[in-house]
Amino acid sequence: MINNNLYFKIELTARRIRQYGQNVLKSHNIDITIEQWLVLNIINENEYINQISVGDKLVKDKPTISRMVNHLEKKEYIIKTPSSIDSRKVELSISKKGQTLINDLYPIIEKIRFSGLSKLSEKENESIETILNKILKNLSD
Repeated sequence: MINNNLYFKIELTARRIRQYGQNVLKSHNIDITIEQWLVLNIINENEYINQISVGDKLVKDKPTISRMVNHLEKKEYIIKTPSSIDSRKVELSISKKGQTLINDLYPIIEKIRFSGLSKLSEKENESIETILNKILKNLSD
């Protein structure tokens, strides 16, 4: 019964994507998780973003984002800087080491993305994107 549930299939697919991606990263001796990559990518695309905004973009709770950010800072991939606007917040930016990692990871991440979608037609890709956007919108209303 649960295997025929659409939500279960969506969740299972998301988990398989993360699992596949993690295995690919591990095979390249990359020492971050797919989730940490997403955090790095958000920070890279939004210079001086704060942790709360990263969490909002990834739909992750504060403790989870805090753990990931601290791990990335410990590995020297990101830099935390006190906010000039609100001293209670920190702004996140990519370090030189982090930028090197991102540049090295892009082709690997593209390979991961291509693997899951490679046998779908352009029309199928567009349909999936449309459907997923509708589901997200339904859940945001």
